[in-house]
Amino acid sequence: MTLKDIEKNNVYPIVFIGSGISKRYLKKFPSWMELLEEFWNKVNADDFYKHLGFLRNKLKKEYKTDEELNFAVNTQVATEIEERFNNLYFDQEIIIKGLSSKDVYNKNISPFKYAVAQRFKKYEIKDEYRDNNSEIDSFKKFLSNAKMIITTNYDTFIEDILPEKPITYVGQNGFFQDTPGWSELFKIHGSVNDPNSIILNSKDFQDYDKHSVLINAKIIASMIDAPILFLGYSLTDRNVTSLLSSFSSQARIEDDFERITVIEYSKNTHNIVEGIERNSKGISYSSIETDNFQKIYDSISKIHEGLSPHEIMKFNMAIKKLIVTKGNAGALDAVLISPTDLDNVIDDIDKGKPIVAALGNDKNIYITPTPTDYLKDYILEKFNIQPENALRFVARQQINGRYPLLHHYYNCNLEETSLEPFEKERINKRFNTDFNLEKLKSGLNPSHQIKNSDMDNLINSDLKLPKKIDELVYNCDSFNFEEFDKYVKNSALPEFIKEYKTRSKQYGSEKSSFRKLFVAWDILKFDEKK
Repeated sequence: MTLKDIEKNNVYPIVFIGSGISKRYLKKFPSWMELLEEFWNKVNADDFYKHLGFLRNKLKKEYKTDEELNFAVNTQVATEIEERFNNLYFDQEIIIKGLSSKDVYNKNISPFKYAVAQRFKKYEIKDEYRDNNSEIDSFKKFLSNAKMIITTNYDTFIEDILPEKPITYVGQNGFFQDTPGWSELFKIHGSVNDPNSIILNSKDFQDYDKHSVLINAKIIASMIDAPILFLGYSLTDRNVTSLLSSFSSQARIEDDFERITVIEYSKNTHNIVEGIERNSKGISYSSIETDNFQKIYDSISKIHEGLSPHEIMKFNMAIKKLIVTKGNAGALDAVLISPTDLDNVIDDIDKGKPIVAALGNDKNIYITPTPTDYLKDYILEKFNIQPENALRFVARQQINGRYPLLHHYYNCNLEETSLEPFEKERINKRFNTDFNLEKLKSGLNPSHQIKNSDMDNLINSDLKLPKKIDELVYNCDSFNFEEFDKYVKNSALPEFIKEYKTRSKQYGSEKSSFRKLFVAWDILKFDEKK
């Protein structure tokens, strides 16, 4: 499956993240071999690579492939380092800041694993990505579009950069549970936040392999439609080959490459080089070789199934909680819930409020907003109201009441909407009569037509509010638009809402002036004819 195919199919992927990603973005991030060498040198004066050669020669008859042999050598030397390191700790030859002997004993902590956790706990993003973070931003969006993230990394880089935090499971946790299946992060080799969870030595991996069927079953259950992306792994990595084998045998996928894509770093390869590969066990998969990871991130970020994985997760959790906690008690009421309401809904459930959710969103279900709700949604550029529904609202307002609408007008084909004929006629009439800046200015009182490009002078003048706003409208196209935009959003809109609610004596003239201001802003912001 090509990158374009993944984007076109529009299905959120399952993403595996390996150490190559942390190594790409984080300073002094070690490979597994570099980590072992670093700790070997702390506890042993012998030559590290001479010892690896000794172990490889000793074990080579037990393994069929170089990958299996190298893995066995690495886990064996990790076991030896841990034993030596812990003995030195107990002999008080190694001191670990923040770790007491009482905690080691009571919590059965391996000093070695604690030290490894500390090694990965603090990190710095490389200067080239910190100072120019466009690729990091794309990576965040890419991760936010993952149905499920599975990582063998110990560090917290993924959790830290995600704007909306996923449900995180460490080790085997989560694989025994009925989880939402969306916006989840599985740290299958452990986390720096739980040193005991870290998988590193021979016994750790033996125990892990015994339970790996749970991991594979969880993933296979989620991969009926979802593409699977491996990122930050080499093509010979044990994690890749093992999981590919399990997918092929358990999922019985005839054309594995239609589901599985391995994205491999290729130095100075700006283009995306795609192909179909077959590993030593005869399992085929799609391969991508590139150094242009941002292009991959941006492509996957275009996938949109209607709600984000995080929103789907929140819906699942909210509905499950409603059913479990309220359904049996017969204490259900009804309310429409949008994704942004879900956290508040869960709080209401906890407080005992009777409620049941109708799944939906004001983007898809027509509800009648108030004028202030409409203006907040439009001027603050949230656009949570679908263009068709927004135009229907405006069409049903009094014809002399101005409303900004250009963004919605230009983003849907009015004739193809389900609006009634009279509603379409009203919208077209508004478009043709209200959205001409010169005509809007000509309707202002001539005594106010004083050219003044200093917006602050007008705002701080002694003019009464309606006249002040008229002056701002008349001079709006001579202002710095960013400053004008900020004034409309942060000052004019809140003031209008305040006046709308209090309905002061001068409300009528002020309301009319504010509406002219909002239309003038709309013309400068969205008019495609200007």
